[in-house]
Amino acid sequence: MNNNDLFDRRRIYINYSSQISSKSGNEWIFIYKLILILFFAIGSLVLFIKLGDSLFPEKALVFLGGKPFQNFISFVTVNQQQINATLLIRFSILYFVFLFATFKNFSNINEQKERIKQYIVFYILYLSLSIIAFVLFFAFIGKNIPIKIKEGNVEKIVMVFVQHKYINLVYLLIPLTLVNISFEIYKFILKRKSDPIIYKSLLPIIIQTFSQLMLLGFVLFNVLLWDSYSKNGSLFDGENQKYWNFVERLFNEKNSKNLLIIVSIFTFIIFMIIGSNAMKLHKISEKNIYQVQEKDRYILGIIFIIVAIIWLGTLLGGETVKYAIFGKETKYDLIHGLVIIIASITTFLYFAFSFISKTNTKNPIALSVRFAIAQLLIWVPLVYSVITYDNSNINLINLFILTSLSSATFIHYLIKNKSFSNLTTFFIIVLFIVKISLLLIFGLNHILLTQENHVLVSVPTPISIVKIISISYVSVLIFFVVCLVIHLQSAIGVKIFKKKKVIN
Repeated sequence: MNNNDLFDRRRIYINYSSQISSKSGNEWIFIYKLILILFFAIGSLVLFIKLGDSLFPEKALVFLGGKPFQNFISFVTVNQQQINATLLIRFSILYFVFLFATFKNFSNINEQKERIKQYIVFYILYLSLSIIAFVLFFAFIGKNIPIKIKEGNVEKIVMVFVQHKYINLVYLLIPLTLVNISFEIYKFILKRKSDPIIYKSLLPIIIQTFSQLMLLGFVLFNVLLWDSYSKNGSLFDGENQKYWNFVERLFNEKNSKNLLIIVSIFTFIIFMIIGSNAMKLHKISEKNIYQVQEKDRYILGIIFIIVAIIWLGTLLGGETVKYAIFGKETKYDLIHGLVIIIASITTFLYFAFSFISKTNTKNPIALSVRFAIAQLLIWVPLVYSVITYDNSNINLINLFILTSLSSATFIHYLIKNKSFSNLTTFFIIVLFIVKISLLLIFGLNHILLTQENHVLVSVPTPISIVKIISISYVSVLIFFVVCLVIHLQSAIGVKIFKKKKVIN
């Protein structure tokens, strides 16, 4: 056997070993992602369907008086201010940990493909934080303390809602931050060898770590200082609550000193948030044309929308909002159904143009323009319906069907488009965020209206929050279309200029 034969056999062995390793890695990636997708889908659906036992527990809302959600997000009395604000703080902390840990864990998998088996430690840590947040939604309702009160000669035992106990949830941010910082440092050390161009400088990772620790310190300092003045269990009322009294004076008393403090605080927070994403910003800036090829990063966003659609479907089958004092309720008729008809025609035309050979294209900009225009034609009629008809029953039916049609075009666009520019990626993420917010606000508003709570449709603003979020989504779509058209014109202009240059 000569040296050439030995070399060929060695090369075949190495290639075979590489293929086996790659296949094994892909299996691990599939398992990791499948677990996260199932956990997030089932967990989110349970949280929404059991909203009164998890996200906003009725055991605490009962202290507001009336029906469980009748005075939710109402801040008229001191009691309403304290209970509602406390529940919103609880929701914000737990839901942030639940979402951040899940989405971050999912995105990390793609970045750790080469060492996916070694990622198991961080995978378990992030997943554990998501599970803890989910469990605490049901388990951490807070203890209601019985106290004796005297009314004349009669002594009664009354259950008192203790707000400041919920502040302890802020400690959950400490392990979340430490796990995230540890992973980013671990990733930086590994990527510095495999991708030295982007990870050559230590400055971005230092800025990011410092900013995240500063943000954590800022939150902990303020929250714990606030809690330290809650001697009587109240976070908002009382002479001893010096922290909250200072905050109220800061925003209510108009003078140069308070303005300077407010501007300084907000400037600090903005810079720390930017600094906390230093590595991501550095990575984008190092690449002139940064195309996102891993489209499965949008899977959780799609799952979130599908879960929200299912939740809206359960609301349609539940209690309806009563509007008519006398006579019959307004029924869903052909006029209201025009929104669905227009959306259905738009969706049909979108798919028709996508599959007809003459109009079929693989150009990313052209695909994005077609998608954005279709989305605009689907959602503009709904906004008109929301502004025209203040009827949650009608708008919920339209929203349910339009979101289903819109999501079908969304999924097709993500599959069809082979590459995404920074601009497109930015707008897709914004559209996901605003759309999910829209669905959740509409669903919550319907629940509140069934319990005679009109806070989301009768707030002291020119238009209601429901209308604001609807208009916001369409505004983002319009801006997206304008940016794409400008980009398309620029690309055509460059192409024409190059042709003229070749001819000359």
